Amino acid sequence: MGVFASYFKVMKLTKEMEKNSDVKGDLARMQAGMNGANQTLATMTAQRRSAERAAVDGPVGGVVDGPVDGRIDRIEAAATVTEFAPTGLVIAGRPVIELHLVVVLPGGIPLPVAHSTAIDPAQASRLVPGARIVVTLDPSDPASLRIDWSKPSPV
Repeated sequence: MGVFASYFKVMKLTKEMEKNSDVKGDLARMQAGMNGANQTLATMTAQRRSAERAAVDGPVGGVVDGPVDGRIDRIEAAATVTEFAPTGLVIAGRPVIELHLVVVLPGGIPLPVAHSTAIDPAQASRLVPGARIVVTLDPSDPASLRIDWSKPSPV
């Protein structure tokens, strides 16, 4: 008897939900939200492409004032190694190391940065505590740090 009572109760609730729901309205609101999200995404994509073109082409007139690495927001800086530790990981035959650096930004502003990277074993001798290396990074995003192995150690 309890099974039938539960069945009829569920059926009654289902009919009430069908009567009170506005499926067309809900779908219209969802579609409007998706259209807005698609428009925002299209705008962001256009802005990103414009920024990429500006980074590649450079500013109007071809005068470039400080971009490094093909990106306008990256700067070149000297960094001092404070700590060097192997992580035990190996990527493509290259050991991954954890570096702790103090990057000196333009104006003499020190910025401590932790950075993990796979290194060529021939470069390992350049990464002892106290050693100085050339890096590029976006000052607002220290995680974007890259070591420029092609440049000699700064003085």
